[in-house]
Amino acid sequence: MSLKEYLQQHFIDKQTFASLAGISPERLDQLIAAQAIPAPTYSCDGRQVRSAAFGAIDISENLQGEYFRPECVRWARVACQAAAGSERAAVMEILTSELRTALQHYLKHPQLIEEKLQSLLPHFCSGTFGLCVADPSSGSGIVKKEMLQEKLTTLTANGSKPSPENFSKAALLQLIDDYANSAMPFSPAEYARSSRKRLVEDLRQQLANV
Repeated sequence: MSLKEYLQQHFIDKQTFASLAGISPERLDQLIAAQAIPAPTYSCDGRQVRSAAFGAIDISENLQGEYFRPECVRWARVACQAAAGSERAAVMEILTSELRTALQHYLKHPQLIEEKLQSLLPHFCSGTFGLCVADPSSGSGIVKKEMLQEKLTTLTANGSKPSPENFSKAALLQLIDDYANSAMPFSPAEYARSSRKRLVEDLRQQLANV
């Protein structure tokens, strides 16, 4: 799959995103600048594709523009319903509530929940979750992917240990499947460096040889 095909399948351009949110591109820029909603996940200038997660990567396709996940239109609509000047606060109130509720299924200590919550917020604003999370429209979708990745990374030493102690092969395969379903496929530009390749495809191959 080419980068163009990947973007067409999973993303929309700036004009389309603004239209779906019922706002102008200029208003969209204002909301992004205020960190009320996620920034574009990818920006292309014909020579490189840029993302907050992977930086600038050279590309051979002549792609231009900014690309957003359509699922994130929800956050733009929340922001637009808020009073002027309180757009970020309105989004953060809903997002943090959803993140906190979801994290309670994985962490028990309130301090650990708050620390994890705060660590996730910058990645929301940067557009990173649009790159790596299957459902970035909700706090639960974000937390599910992040916590499954954390568990899988710890259990397998970041994909290098296919036979962790006291964990069956069947259970590990199920964990890999759950993580794969919660994560994006990743674009061909960054796939080779992605957690998806390391923790899904590569780890499954290692397990097949165990």
